[in-house]
Amino acid sequence: MTALTPDLHTTEPGDLDPESVFWEARPELAAVRQYARAAVASPWAVLGCVLARVSLSVPPSVVLPPLGNDSQAVASLNVFVGLVGPSGVGKGVATAAARGVLDIQPGAGRLIVERPLGSGEGISHMFIDTDSEGEDTPAIHSVWFDVPEVDTLTALVGRKASTLSSEVRKMFSGEGLGFQNSDPTRRKIVPSHAYRAAIVAGVQPLKAGPLLDDAAGGTPQRFLWLPATDPGAPDVAPPAPEPLSWSSPVLATQHARTHLNVAESVRAVLRAERLARLREQITDDNGQQSLVRLKVAALLALLARRTDVTESDWQLADYVMTVSDHTRTRMRDALRADAAQAVRARAEARAAFDEHHDTAAVERTARKILSKLDTEPVSATTVRRALGPALRDYFEAATDDLIRRGLVERNDDVYHGQPRTRLRRRQ
Repeated sequence: MTALTPDLHTTEPGDLDPESVFWEARPELAAVRQYARAAVASPWAVLGCVLARVSLSVPPSVVLPPLGNDSQAVASLNVFVGLVGPSGVGKGVATAAARGVLDIQPGAGRLIVERPLGSGEGISHMFIDTDSEGEDTPAIHSVWFDVPEVDTLTALVGRKASTLSSEVRKMFSGEGLGFQNSDPTRRKIVPSHAYRAAIVAGVQPLKAGPLLDDAAGGTPQRFLWLPATDPGAPDVAPPAPEPLSWSSPVLATQHARTHLNVAESVRAVLRAERLARLREQITDDNGQQSLVRLKVAALLALLARRTDVTESDWQLADYVMTVSDHTRTRMRDALRADAAQAVRARAEARAAFDEHHDTAAVERTARKILSKLDTEPVSATTVRRALGPALRDYFEAATDDLIRRGLVERNDDVYHGQPRTRLRRRQ
């Protein structure tokens, strides 16, 4: 494998050379990029969808090992991917391309079914089948939850008494799903690590605010954010490579708990971070990001048909997370710029409104002044007092306007040692 250089972590993702270190690190990554560009799709978006398909193709019994000595503290490979780009760019093409990248023969992976994301209560029903005698049994399929537009997800989450957020977060960790209900037809309880799921969402940056704002709940930190755009796309699409012949390195029917073998150097890094958070030495909200990175590393290993997660997988996953962080930052920047533009637009609209009303008030004041004047000079002070409180602030502007229009003549002089101004209608 080509060594990952420091430049890989300091270069903006959009500035990477087409023959970048990351994409050339492994033949399967090079194939993903070529297939994506042949389909005129974003390589990053296609990679995210490929990793989701790998996750769904291995049995739920395959888990990430615990960091401590609690044998039950395992982590699921369930993965959430946000494909970020403007409307009409990339998500549908990327998901279709991902299906073409991997050639998974029947029996080489689990059956994948695509379903829309609905209520929290409905999620558990996706993973329970009913046998011929009416008994509930675990589903033999994995579920790809398709969210074409992120505002659909935020609308569902925002419903009063919605349980979707909590169920989604549990699904990420592989925890048990479902709720107790007196109606047995609605009581679908799914045990922990007995199901496999992925969420793939299309995300328009300016609609992602509610989801990104749920940082306290931890939802955005559970997503891998990847751009659905490709600034380096070639003018001429390359030919599509042959699909990658792939099969799960663990039998799809395997029910016994299988721990992936994570390199000790990686486990040491994760344990050190966990301990620092336990001691409150790290207090940010990004604790889930290390788990997302580990999942990406594990899925890259499984894509290479290995159950050993190596330091190499960990380093490649680090760069994927760099792209994810960059993409999430760009979304936040777009939201801030949009909010600032909205503030400016409101200020300009208010100024235009005030200017319109000021102009109307000046015109009313001018008409009132004319009604008080004759060809004989009248004290400006007297005329101003006759206007009433609502129009007096516009007296000077209205008087100047009448003088410019040649309707009123103004005379300034001194009377009994005091300056005075008099106005009269012009003949």
